[in-house]
Amino acid sequence: MRILDRYILKNTIYGYLFILSVFIGLYFIIDIFSSLSDILKAKPQAAILLDYYFSMLPLIYLRVSPFALLISVLYALGELNKNNEIISIRALGISALRVILPIVFFCLILSFLSLYLQEKVLVNSQKKVEDIKIQFIKSDGFGSDEKNFAFSWENMIFFAREFSPKTKTLEGVTIFKEDTDGNIKKKSICKSIVYENGKWVGSDVIEYKLNDKGSIIGEPLLWKKKDIQLEEKPQELIFRKSAFLAFASLKNLKREIRRLKNIKAHNLLSNLIIDYHRKLTDPFSHLFLIIGILPLALEIKKRRAGLSSLGIGFIFGFIYYCLNSFTIALGKTGVILPIFGAWLAPLFFLTVGLTGLFLIR
Repeated sequence: MRILDRYILKNTIYGYLFILSVFIGLYFIIDIFSSLSDILKAKPQAAILLDYYFSMLPLIYLRVSPFALLISVLYALGELNKNNEIISIRALGISALRVILPIVFFCLILSFLSLYLQEKVLVNSQKKVEDIKIQFIKSDGFGSDEKNFAFSWENMIFFAREFSPKTKTLEGVTIFKEDTDGNIKKKSICKSIVYENGKWVGSDVIEYKLNDKGSIIGEPLLWKKKDIQLEEKPQELIFRKSAFLAFASLKNLKREIRRLKNIKAHNLLSNLIIDYHRKLTDPFSHLFLIIGILPLALEIKKRRAGLSSLGIGFIFGFIYYCLNSFTIALGKTGVILPIFGAWLAPLFFLTVGLTGLFLIR
C-alpha cells in the first residue's frame, strides 16, 4: 500500500505546488500593477521592494493555498479516473476511503502549517508590510477618520468616539485599566487624547477607582492635562484597527473576549466571538473543502481533467466561501448564535463529504 500512497501523494503534491506557484505569481503581478503609480513615485530600492513582497507571502499563502489544494486534488483524482486507475484499484478490494487516506493526511499537514503561520508569523509579517508601505511606498500614511474606535494595549482597553489619523487625535475616550487578575480597577474618561512630541496627552481627564463589582469607590481624580501611558504611534493604531481582527492570533482574540466580558461590551463581544471561531476554522478549510469535494472527485471521468478540475474547483470554492460569508453575516446580525456563524459552513461541507464517501460503492 505504500507504493499506492506515494503515487497518489506525489501527483497531489506536484499539482499543488505548481498551482500554488501560479496563484502566488498572479497575486504579485496584480498587486504590482495596482500599486505601480505609488512605486514609481516613491522609487524604493530593489531590496526594500523584495522585502515588501517577501513579507506578503504568509498572507498570500493563507488565502490561496486551500484553492490550490482543491484544484490539485481534483486534477490528480481526475487523471486516475480518466486512465481507469481508480476502477483497477477498487477491483483489488481497496476501499475508496483507503484510496483518499494519503490526501487527507496531506490536508492535515497543510492545515496545521496554516495554523502555525496564522498564529506565529502573520501579524509580524503584515506589520512589516505596513511599515514598508508607509515609509517607502505611501509616505502619507493617513487613513480616514474612524468612528467607534476600540483597541487594547497592555492592561488597558480604549474606546474612542472618533479617531483622526491626520490630526493624531482620539475624541471622547474611555479607558479601562485591569489588574493582574484581569479585573477592571480604574476607569478614565478623556475629552480628547492628542499625540504630540512623541507621547499621548489627554485633556479634561476624569479617573474613577472601581471595586470588584465595577462600582465607583471614593472621589474621582481630575486633570486638565495628563500623560497617557500608551506607546503606540498613530500609524501603529491605524494598523491595529485595520489588522487586529484579520491578523490577530487566537490567544490575543481570547484575551480580548475576556476583557469585553468584564466590561459587558456585548455588541463588540458577539463579533469578536465569531472572529475567534472563524480563525479556528480558516486554517482547516483545506480539510473541509477536500472532504466535501472528494465524493465528486472520485467520480470525475472526463478526458479534459485539467480544465474540468479548474472549473469545478473554482465553482466549489466559490460556493464554500459564499456560504461561509453568509452564515458569518447571520451570526453577526444575531439571527443565529455567533459560534454557529463560523462553524455552519465547514460542518455542512464536512458532513456532506463524509456521507458521500460512505455511500460510494
